[in-house]
Amino acid sequence: MRFNSFRVRALALALIASAACSHKNSPESEPEPLPDPISVRVKNENFLDMNVAVVTTSVSRRLGTVTGNAVATFTIPWNVANGNTIAITATPIGGRGQATTGGLNVSPGQVIEFRVGAILRQSGVSVHDP
Repeated sequence: MRFNSFRVRALALALIASAACSHKNSPESEPEPLPDPISVRVKNENFLDMNVAVVTTSVSRRLGTVTGNAVATFTIPWNVANGNTIAITATPIGGRGQATTGGLNVSPGQVIEFRVGAILRQSGVSVHDP
């Protein structure tokens, strides 16, 4: 009787080991490619440098700085905007106020063009395909 339980245990271990080692790389098991990031082009028409951030679900993530009267391009990973409304903000360094795009719904690979006006409340935004 002891011999049979040993054989059963050995057979069970062999089956578990073979199942653990026999996986196939099939097309179904390959991960899907990540969606394209969202490109953000900021044109600063203000003479002050601006800190640029993306805001989603009440969380602000800094993208970078755009110097006065210059253009900068940033990217937002798709997982930040996936299914959420986002906003882009520009806050002057050494000044007051803030320019914002308001809520935006974007798709993977789209481009956000944010123009920061010389007067912050006159800023504008557009979202389009590349």
